[in-house]
Amino acid sequence: MAKHLSEERLLDVVEGAADGDARAHVTVCSACRRRVDEAALGLALAHEAEVPEPTPLYWEAFRRQVGRRLVSEDRTSWWWRLVPLLAAAAALVVIVPSLRAPAVAPGSLAPVVPAWSALPPSEEDPGWVVLQGLAASDPELAPPREGRGVAELLGDLSEEESLALTDALRKKLKEGEL
Repeated sequence: MAKHLSEERLLDVVEGAADGDARAHVTVCSACRRRVDEAALGLALAHEAEVPEPTPLYWEAFRRQVGRRLVSEDRTSWWWRLVPLLAAAAALVVIVPSLRAPAVAPGSLAPVVPAWSALPPSEEDPGWVVLQGLAASDPELAPPREGRGVAELLGDLSEEESLALTDALRKKLKEGEL
Protein backbone atom coordinates (compact mmCIF):
# COMPACT_ATOMS: atom_id res chain seq x y z
CA MET A 1 0.00 0.00 0.00
CA ALA A 2 1.42 3.34 -1.00
CA LYS A 3 -0.43 5.58 1.47
CA HIS A 4 -0.99 5.33 5.21
CA LEU A 5 -4.13 3.84 6.77
CA SER A 6 -7.03 6.05 7.77
CA GLU A 7 -7.96 6.48 11.43
CA GLU A 8 -10.92 4.12 11.04
CA ARG A 9 -8.81 1.35 9.53
CA LEU A 10 -6.14 1.82 12.23
CA LEU A 11 -8.80 1.35 14.91
CA ASP A 12 -9.98 -1.77 13.11
CA VAL A 13 -6.41 -3.13 13.34
CA VAL A 14 -6.27 -2.31 17.08
CA GLU A 15 -9.59 -4.05 17.70
CA GLY A 16 -8.65 -7.05 15.50
CA ALA A 17 -11.40 -6.42 12.96
CA ALA A 18 -9.21 -5.23 10.05
CA ASP A 19 -8.86 -6.96 6.70
CA GLY A 20 -5.64 -8.66 5.57
CA ASP A 21 -4.41 -5.67 3.54
CA ALA A 22 -4.55 -3.32 6.54
CA ARG A 23 -2.74 -5.83 8.82
CA ALA A 24 -0.07 -6.39 6.16
CA HIS A 25 0.44 -2.64 5.76
CA VAL A 26 0.95 -2.18 9.52
CA THR A 27 3.69 -4.86 9.55
CA VAL A 28 5.55 -3.06 6.73
CA CYS A 29 4.91 0.65 7.53
CA SER A 30 6.67 1.87 10.69
CA ALA A 31 4.58 5.09 10.89
CA CYS A 32 1.28 3.17 10.88
CA ARG A 33 2.71 0.57 13.29
CA ARG A 34 3.63 3.36 15.74
CA ARG A 35 0.10 4.82 15.52
CA VAL A 36 -1.45 1.38 16.10
CA ASP A 37 0.80 0.84 19.18
CA GLU A 38 -0.19 4.26 20.59
CA ALA A 39 -3.88 3.56 20.05
CA ALA A 40 -3.56 0.10 21.64
CA LEU A 41 -1.78 1.62 24.65
CA GLY A 42 -4.51 4.27 25.05
CA LEU A 43 -7.21 1.62 24.83
CA ALA A 44 -5.44 -0.52 27.45
CA LEU A 45 -5.18 2.49 29.78
CA ALA A 46 -8.87 3.24 29.37
CA HIS A 47 -9.74 -0.38 30.26
CA GLU A 48 -7.52 -0.30 33.36
CA ALA A 49 -8.84 3.02 34.63
CA GLU A 50 -11.16 2.82 37.59
CA VAL A 51 -14.18 5.01 37.23
CA PRO A 52 -15.72 5.70 40.62
CA GLU A 53 -19.44 5.08 41.10
CA PRO A 54 -21.34 8.38 41.40
CA THR A 55 -22.60 9.21 44.87
CA PRO A 56 -26.26 8.70 45.82
CA LEU A 57 -26.65 12.50 45.80
CA TYR A 58 -25.70 12.52 42.12
CA TRP A 59 -28.35 9.94 41.25
CA GLU A 60 -31.01 11.83 43.23
CA ALA A 61 -30.13 15.09 41.45
CA PHE A 62 -30.11 13.24 38.13
CA ARG A 63 -33.59 11.82 38.81
CA ARG A 64 -34.95 15.29 39.72
CA GLN A 65 -33.47 16.90 36.60
CA VAL A 66 -34.91 14.22 34.34
CA GLY A 67 -38.31 14.65 36.04
CA ARG A 68 -38.19 18.44 35.55
CA ARG A 69 -37.31 18.09 31.88
CA LEU A 70 -40.11 15.61 31.28
CA VAL A 71 -42.63 17.93 32.92
CA SER A 72 -41.34 20.99 31.04
CA GLU A 73 -41.36 19.10 27.73
CA ASP A 74 -44.95 18.02 28.38
CA ARG A 75 -45.95 21.63 28.94
CA THR A 76 -44.11 23.07 25.96
CA SER A 77 -44.57 20.35 23.38
CA TRP A 78 -48.22 19.39 23.85
CA TRP A 79 -49.13 20.99 20.56
CA TRP A 80 -46.80 18.62 18.70
CA ARG A 81 -49.34 15.93 19.46
CA LEU A 82 -51.81 17.86 17.29
CA VAL A 83 -49.55 17.81 14.24
CA PRO A 84 -50.61 14.29 13.08
CA LEU A 85 -54.26 15.21 13.57
CA LEU A 86 -53.86 18.44 11.62
CA ALA A 87 -52.01 16.60 8.86
CA ALA A 88 -54.80 14.02 8.62
CA ALA A 89 -57.42 16.79 8.48
CA ALA A 90 -55.50 18.56 5.73
CA ALA A 91 -55.24 15.32 3.77
CA LEU A 92 -58.99 14.82 4.07
CA VAL A 93 -59.63 18.34 2.84
CA VAL A 94 -57.56 17.56 -0.24
CA ILE A 95 -58.72 13.98 -0.85
CA VAL A 96 -62.48 14.14 -0.18
CA PRO A 97 -63.31 16.60 -2.98
CA SER A 98 -61.40 14.43 -5.44
CA LEU A 99 -63.59 11.44 -4.54
CA ARG A 100 -66.59 12.96 -6.28
CA ALA A 101 -67.88 11.27 -9.39
CA PRO A 102 -65.72 12.04 -12.41
CA ALA A 103 -67.02 14.49 -14.95
CA VAL A 104 -68.72 12.75 -17.86
CA ALA A 105 -69.47 14.13 -21.28
CA PRO A 106 -73.15 15.19 -21.57
CA GLY A 107 -74.07 12.75 -24.35
CA SER A 108 -72.32 9.73 -22.86
CA LEU A 109 -74.93 8.93 -20.21
CA ALA A 110 -78.38 7.48 -20.67
CA PRO A 111 -81.11 10.10 -20.37
CA VAL A 112 -81.96 10.89 -16.78
CA VAL A 113 -85.57 10.34 -15.90
CA PRO A 114 -86.93 12.58 -13.15
CA ALA A 115 -87.94 10.71 -9.99
CA TRP A 116 -91.65 11.55 -10.43
CA SER A 117 -91.75 9.75 -13.79
CA ALA A 118 -90.27 6.38 -12.90
CA LEU A 119 -92.63 4.20 -14.88
CA PRO A 120 -92.69 0.50 -15.78
CA PRO A 121 -91.75 -0.72 -19.28
CA SER A 122 -94.14 0.33 -22.05
CA GLU A 123 -95.64 -3.15 -22.50
CA GLU A 124 -96.70 -3.17 -18.82
CA ASP A 125 -97.56 0.51 -18.55
CA PRO A 126 -101.24 1.43 -18.80
CA GLY A 127 -100.13 5.05 -19.18
CA TRP A 128 -98.84 4.25 -22.65
CA VAL A 129 -102.36 4.09 -23.98
CA VAL A 130 -103.17 7.39 -22.27
CA LEU A 131 -100.15 9.09 -23.84
CA GLN A 132 -101.08 7.73 -27.24
CA GLY A 133 -104.62 9.02 -26.79
CA LEU A 134 -103.31 12.43 -25.68
CA ALA A 135 -101.00 12.62 -28.65
CA ALA A 136 -103.86 11.79 -31.01
CA SER A 137 -106.22 14.35 -29.44
CA ASP A 138 -103.70 17.20 -28.92
CA PRO A 139 -101.91 18.37 -32.10
CA GLU A 140 -99.19 20.15 -30.05
CA LEU A 141 -97.83 16.84 -28.80
CA ALA A 142 -95.73 14.79 -31.17
CA PRO A 143 -96.83 11.19 -31.61
CA PRO A 144 -94.74 8.73 -29.58
CA ARG A 145 -92.37 6.42 -31.40
CA GLU A 146 -93.20 2.74 -31.18
CA GLY A 147 -90.88 0.33 -29.36
CA ARG A 148 -89.80 2.77 -26.68
CA GLY A 149 -91.01 2.85 -23.09
CA VAL A 150 -92.74 5.78 -21.48
CA ALA A 151 -89.79 6.32 -19.18
CA GLU A 152 -87.47 6.64 -22.20
CA LEU A 153 -89.84 9.03 -23.95
CA LEU A 154 -90.22 11.17 -20.83
CA GLY A 155 -86.47 11.14 -20.35
CA ASP A 156 -86.03 12.62 -23.82
CA LEU A 157 -88.28 15.59 -23.03
CA SER A 158 -86.77 18.98 -22.35
CA GLU A 159 -87.80 20.89 -19.24
CA GLU A 160 -90.25 22.99 -21.25
CA GLU A 161 -91.77 19.89 -22.84
CA SER A 162 -92.09 18.22 -19.41
CA LEU A 163 -93.91 21.27 -18.06
CA ALA A 164 -96.19 21.39 -21.11
CA LEU A 165 -97.04 17.69 -20.68
CA THR A 166 -97.74 18.19 -16.99
CA ASP A 167 -100.06 21.11 -17.75
CA ALA A 168 -101.86 19.14 -20.49
CA LEU A 169 -102.36 16.15 -18.18
CA ARG A 170 -103.69 18.36 -15.38
CA LYS A 171 -106.06 20.05 -17.82
CA LYS A 172 -107.35 16.68 -19.10
CA LEU A 173 -107.80 15.44 -15.51
CA LYS A 174 -109.83 18.53 -14.56
CA GLU A 175 -112.01 18.12 -17.62
CA GLY A 176 -112.56 14.45 -16.73
CA GLU A 177 -111.16 13.14 -20.00
CA LEU A 178 -108.66 10.85 -18.28
